[in-house]
Amino acid sequence: IHSKGSYHQTLVNTCWRRAVTDAVVHPDCLSPPDDRCNVCGAQFYTRFSTMFPGNMWTAKCSYIKRLLPPLEGGEYDKRKKESVIKFMKYRLWGQLSSALWDDRVDYFGLGRYSLEHWIGSHPSIQPCDMHRPSTNIETMISGSITPEDFEWAMGPRRRQREKHGANGDGLDEIPGRMKKLEKDEDAQFREYVFLPGNLLKWFTLYGSDGIPAADAWQWKFFPAGNRWKKLVGEYNENAVDEMAAISSLEHSAYSASNYGNETFQIDGEDEKILTNSSQPIVVFYHISIPKDKKMTALRALKTQLDVLTQGQYDIISRSYHSERPVILFYNIAGNSSDIGFFSKICKAKSNLTCRNLGDVASTKASGETLHHLHNFCVAKPSFTVTYLSNQLPGTYGVNKTDLYSMQKIRAYTTAVTSKMCLKSRETCNVCGTEFYPLPFNHFTGNMFTATCDYVKDLLPPEKFERAMNDAADATLISQLRNAITTELFQFTPQNLGLGQYSVEHWIGSHPDLEPCDVGPVRHSWFPSFTRGTYLPLDYTSSRSYDFMWAQAPRRSSAPSGLLSRWIERRAMAKDDIAFREYYYLAGNLFRWFKLYNKSPPWSSWAWRWFPQGNAWLQGTKKYGPDVVTKISQPFWDEKVPF
Repeated sequence: IHSKGSYHQTLVNTCWRRAVTDAVVHPDCLSPPDDRCNVCGAQFYTRFSTMFPGNMWTAKCSYIKRLLPPLEGGEYDKRKKESVIKFMKYRLWGQLSSALWDDRVDYFGLGRYSLEHWIGSHPSIQPCDMHRPSTNIETMISGSITPEDFEWAMGPRRRQREKHGANGDGLDEIPGRMKKLEKDEDAQFREYVFLPGNLLKWFTLYGSDGIPAADAWQWKFFPAGNRWKKLVGEYNENAVDEMAAISSLEHSAYSASNYGNETFQIDGEDEKILTNSSQPIVVFYHISIPKDKKMTALRALKTQLDVLTQGQYDIISRSYHSERPVILFYNIAGNSSDIGFFSKICKAKSNLTCRNLGDVASTKASGETLHHLHNFCVAKPSFTVTYLSNQLPGTYGVNKTDLYSMQKIRAYTTAVTSKMCLKSRETCNVCGTEFYPLPFNHFTGNMFTATCDYVKDLLPPEKFERAMNDAADATLISQLRNAITTELFQFTPQNLGLGQYSVEHWIGSHPDLEPCDVGPVRHSWFPSFTRGTYLPLDYTSSRSYDFMWAQAPRRSSAPSGLLSRWIERRAMAKDDIAFREYYYLAGNLFRWFKLYNKSPPWSSWAWRWFPQGNAWLQGTKKYGPDVVTKISQPFWDEKVPF
């Protein structure tokens, strides 16, 4: 028993404490009629956790000793948090779900709520309770408990949720969700508050000791019990991870988990080309040839080779001029036997030197070429490099058919190899077609020309992928605690830069980024009709090549169609959003300090462009790496109604 709430002298608290205290000191709770019971309380529930409301109970020490010590900041807290992070990532990738409840820290048992989840945290719990099933929480807080309400029995004997409301929804449940869930067996199999969430917690907390016994009540009580029992029988404490891996869309963008300390190897012939007075254009080219889109991928490849062999685009003459030779370092992901014409073109063109960096069988290795580009820049920090790919980035959750759009690919390739992008400028270290700060710093098509002096300071791409996955852990917990907001965009693996999507975040990830772009800016005459001040570029038109260099950002915050002007204006106008919004400086500063342990220079565009930039600037000068907590904490709201 405990005295929580005893300093709040309200009738509700008094009735509540009396009801749960009377139950746990009842003779049937102290000495249960059935010796199987190892934890007894007023009422046992399996709502968002296996728990006794009020967190008062009588338990056998033989059960208690199997639990991790509930020390603040101890192993129990750490592993509990780890299990929540695992689930939230699985949910992002669509492997698990949480349809019944809104996200709240008390439901997940984090922070000060961890103790409420502790007593039911081991699968060997054999619960019993004192109140009849007809006696609910409302009866307890209203002081309506009578001797007739006491009826000891083994649990669980209540429904997985306490029936409440006209639709029969459980207390605190999102209305109508249970009815939908009851008709969907696969959704039940993936629902967090059923077996997958409990198994994930048990396995993370207790490892192999967290495997329920073959005759455990949980297999029969929860939906999809037989299905999960079979998986656990096959994979033991790895069952949830194995299920997630089988159905996962996540993968690494790299063929090796550790490349070691390898350096970029440049032979004597290439060294002569690189040091030639004609200043060759150094291009790193990622070629993807998937089996199901082979022909479109090859057409995109031919289009880009055509641009490279013609030369550099000049806006004045609106034509290509082959003034500088090109040395092309390339990787092939997929079937390399289909591009015999590639070698022929390389040999036939005097201004083009091609070097194969290696082939990988899987098209999933989309970051392989960036790995080599980074190594080159470390070796040659005075150079400028161009990155190209014959495959455009997709959008998570959207089946798009323009991954190999020749119009866009040709325009992006022309832009980043144009004289405007290749020209050395003190005010720009990365140039692309269109730069957008939202939902993350990126260039359309993820093609760019960058100075090696900037690139060398980036994390190696494969390490960056791991660092982004790690950074997301704290981000997801902060979202759960409402320490950050996501008003502009929902979290997706792509927006967080998880797994293969880290490739799109990499070039714009450093706080020293000084972006510029060359794509023409098209203004809308009727913003209310077009839903934005700026219009998207039409890459089927020759006008998309009316390049005009400028420092960025200079157009809309995000690519066309991704962000409503009304939503953005509302976010910018409210301090509790502007100071917590992940996609503004709260999230960017967190990542910059996490990844690079520094903030942008005081003269950076970031302080001028993002909302409340000056307040963040002054806060960063004062608090350094602690700025996000110090500035945003006054606006935190865990949204727990008690």
